Amino acid sequence: MATTILLDGGYFVGRLQKHWSPKGKMRKAHRQFKQKKINWFQRQYQFQKALNSDMGYIEVLLSRMKVNPKYDKSCSLILCFDGIKGRQLRGSLYDSYKSNRTYASEGASTHEGRDVREVFASSGLEVNELKPRWTAQYDENKEADDLIAELCLSELLKGNKVVILSGDTDLFQMLRYPDVRLNNFRQEITAEDVVEKYGVSPDHFADWKALAGDASDNIPGVHGIGEKKATVLLEQYGSLENIPSEEFRTYSAGNIKTLAAKVKRVREDNKWSISKCKKEFGSAWEKIENGEKVTLNAEQVRKLTKAFDISGYLIFDDYYHRALIWKRLVRLPFGDGQPTI
Repeated sequence: MATTILLDGGYFVGRLQKHWSPKGKMRKAHRQFKQKKINWFQRQYQFQKALNSDMGYIEVLLSRMKVNPKYDKSCSLILCFDGIKGRQLRGSLYDSYKSNRTYASEGASTHEGRDVREVFASSGLEVNELKPRWTAQYDENKEADDLIAELCLSELLKGNKVVILSGDTDLFQMLRYPDVRLNNFRQEITAEDVVEKYGVSPDHFADWKALAGDASDNIPGVHGIGEKKATVLLEQYGSLENIPSEEFRTYSAGNIKTLAAKVKRVREDNKWSISKCKKEFGSAWEKIENGEKVTLNAEQVRKLTKAFDISGYLIFDDYYHRALIWKRLVRLPFGDGQPTI
């Protein structure tokens, strides 16, 4: 059985950032070239040496996993790059998608990045000829993880095994298939590891991220849920779509001064001490009585309404449809349908 290795081109983005840092190898070589201490060919040699070192690390990693194309002709590697417009499809659904990231090219339009292949070319390296049995795939309208997910399914249908090399946790979803292995450049991750850390199987990892949020993709998650509660809800209901609607609602005061006066009046009428209210209702009650802005989840509203009758003073925000969009952003391959093998 053949093995196809899918390498996330984002690995080289991180390496290039290091090489061009103030003390990086490429920055040093370029500085020496500008100072006329070395010629253009020597600069190019240093660039290639830095990138070859990065590829050497990948080969060491693959040898440890016993799937190195250098020694095993049944193995091949496909280097998957981000398309320059790869973020735009998701950006059309959620404008803040990855808006916290710095774009690599000047004058780039919304959700547009840089073609990293240009960096290889400028260093005198052809991406389809980096190593024996290494090739490259690129689609300007797709992100690298989409390419990896699609190629993974294609290779599995051919009866091949797949090894994914990526630090992108979205690709944990591909571990739902037994013939897929994944390494994040530091260690191998299994489906059991995903369950142990997140409390959900790879099948439901997109649901979990939509609920808990993902800072790397600028997905905030549902306010008031967080990682632990996301796990509990998915254990109880199975999927995001089955979770009761009230869990997606958050509440805030229409007029915080009026609400604060109401809460204080009820507390004083019932002769409840401040320490008693802090213990029973927590920081949410304290912020309300102090006239501070606060966002409440359904559970907090139930407790406070029972004690202070505040339901008429609140307005609510519903995260359900946003959570469905966030799930679509995370789910791989990107699209409406759930992939099956």
